[in-house]
Amino acid sequence: MQKYSDFLDRYKYRIIIISTLIVALFSISLKDLAYEGSYKIWFDKESKILKDYENFRATFSGDDTFVVAFREEKGIFTPKAINAILELTQEFKKIDGVSKVDSLSNYQYISSEEDDIIIEDFIYDTKDLEHKKNLAIDNKLIVNQLISKDAKTTMIAIRLASAIGADENVNIAVMKSIEKLLESYEKRSSYEFYISGAPAITASLVRVSQSDAMVLMPLAVMVVVALLFAMFRNAMGVLVPSVVIVFTFLITLSIQMLLGYKLNNFTVNIPSFISAIAIAGSMHLFLAWVYYKNKKYANKEAVFLALQNNIVPIAMTSLTTAVGFASLGFSSIEPISTLGVAITTGALVAFVFTITLVPSILLTLKEEYAIKPVKFLNLLEVKGYGDFIIKHDKKIVGVFLLLFLLLGSGLKDLKVDSNSINYFEDSTVVKAGSDFIQANLTGPMIYEVIVDSKVKEGVKNPEFLKEIVAFERELKAEFESVTFSSSLKDVVLRMQERLNDSSNEMPKTQNLVAQYLLLYSMSLPQGMELNDKIDVNERYLRVSLNSNVQNTSQDLKMIEYIKSYWSKNTPYSADVQGQSAIFAYMQSSVTDTLINSITATLLIVTLAMFFIFKNLKMLWLFVVPNIAPIVIVAGVMGHLGINIDIGVAISAAVILGIAVDDTIHFFSKYFDAIKTKPLSETIDYIISHSGNAMILTTLILSVTFSIFTISSFIPNINFAIVTIIALNIALVLDLVLLPALLSVVSKKDFR
Repeated sequence: MQKYSDFLDRYKYRIIIISTLIVALFSISLKDLAYEGSYKIWFDKESKILKDYENFRATFSGDDTFVVAFREEKGIFTPKAINAILELTQEFKKIDGVSKVDSLSNYQYISSEEDDIIIEDFIYDTKDLEHKKNLAIDNKLIVNQLISKDAKTTMIAIRLASAIGADENVNIAVMKSIEKLLESYEKRSSYEFYISGAPAITASLVRVSQSDAMVLMPLAVMVVVALLFAMFRNAMGVLVPSVVIVFTFLITLSIQMLLGYKLNNFTVNIPSFISAIAIAGSMHLFLAWVYYKNKKYANKEAVFLALQNNIVPIAMTSLTTAVGFASLGFSSIEPISTLGVAITTGALVAFVFTITLVPSILLTLKEEYAIKPVKFLNLLEVKGYGDFIIKHDKKIVGVFLLLFLLLGSGLKDLKVDSNSINYFEDSTVVKAGSDFIQANLTGPMIYEVIVDSKVKEGVKNPEFLKEIVAFERELKAEFESVTFSSSLKDVVLRMQERLNDSSNEMPKTQNLVAQYLLLYSMSLPQGMELNDKIDVNERYLRVSLNSNVQNTSQDLKMIEYIKSYWSKNTPYSADVQGQSAIFAYMQSSVTDTLINSITATLLIVTLAMFFIFKNLKMLWLFVVPNIAPIVIVAGVMGHLGINIDIGVAISAAVILGIAVDDTIHFFSKYFDAIKTKPLSETIDYIISHSGNAMILTTLILSVTFSIFTISSFIPNINFAIVTIIALNIALVLDLVLLPALLSVVSKKDFR
């Protein structure tokens, strides 16, 4: 170690300059920093779910539809509201990327005069609106879809071309155009417009991730710097940890860009992980140097002793973090693998900077340079803490055990659940839009049921169409969340009503159904064909469902019910597609995958700690402080009825990483001291040499993570709250419970 210390002293300025140049060169790649919110990144490229959805898009022109809604208290069927619908319908058609716009104005209304069928736009001017209103509220295909039951709310559906609808850049561009148009119209009409739909969710995901990256990341860095200055009132106290955090973050993010990754709402938290990883080692080393400087050691000697006493535990924490989270890098889900690569890279880069750049900076200081210890932590150096722990060890263990059992019992009530809409705060465009549509019109979540008639032209079979009618009736009876359903069978029934005055009966022959569909399709305007309702072979039929926002577990339950209904009760089968279904599949699979990956990481870290300390009897003591915070917080969530979402699942990674670091530093000091000191003095030694760093690290991270509570993305808020609580629990466990446990078992030889 002396040779290494001499090497650093000899080349300190070169190390600082070279490190800075390397970071600057890597940072050039950040000019290509990009964001993505596509559903595709959440699935394995070979995923059957993804392939089935892409097949659905190719067959039925996709489901990439923005929804714009507004309310007129005097009623939609007034000249002002109707003019708004007519004008906006035409303006939306002009937006690049839009293939079709459906509204009350161009709804294809079927009527008859004597023996003639007339299919035409429902509204094309402001004449005879009272009559139109009466027709509309008596039409099952209009009420709860194009207008509300009270006829005061309406919506306009803006469908994107299927070839480009999945492109998030198109979604963002179209949403900007819609918002710009509506902003202009709001000023003229005094209406308040609301936007929803699957493309709006995708666009909002990218917007939120960009906002968080541009606002929260710099803010978090500034908060760390301000906090360090408030603690140390010294340039070195700010510079040393900040340099390691910023340099590590820039290198790690640059490597992500060079590997072709993009930021999303999941990986935008990478700075948080990097801060957690980078600050721990640098803080331990820096505070050790402060400790020895205040013991009147020469500067070079203080740096040497700080390195000597901390390089091994810092190396061990970096290694366990890198090895443990490298397992995430093998995930087939890109955001999770990205996170694994980022944490692994960050751990190794932070270690290199901590043992090279930090001591090099400290070695540049003049001999007379002095720094005072953090005043409010001086109590940790007061002797007698070890005696107190030993005296009350069983009571301490008993209290913590009781709390652990009491709070941990909530695990039985813990659920993995979420919803893509509920990921946004109420003030965001897409959440406000969805809430408005659900409260005033219909369910904002759209599911596409693709029913297989099993034979070519089977969708024209009257018996098959009767099954569609029965299915919709049974589904709405089983799930109150389903507010509306529509399919080609509605056209057939409407034609039957107009031609045979029999609205409740399906045509008796397949030939008659075929005639109805031919007559209907020939009467449709260009661009309003039936290819989004049936496939070219007329074997598959699309049934569109509107559902209220509900938790993913309920979505999946409904999806399973639909599939089961068709396979068990009919000779046909069905699948559920659409982006609402994709988000339901995604959130469940991603959260489950992340939880499994974190569990695997914990096992790897446990094995690593065994090989480091080579003490099987004490292995459970290594593990308890790491899993207890997660169990306690998860138990509290179960008691409070708070579900695990992606943000909470991510927090487990940070909690585990910091808890493992603190535990390794604790036991590293323990095994050093217990060889020559009694247990009480060993505890005092551990607290005085590592306690300061553990407390400061937790404090800084808690304040830093609190920045994410101002995000408009709910998982980020949940991530921050859960992480802050768990990190502080982990700190108490390491400083109080762990010494007490060591005291209780000290009668046996664990050394």
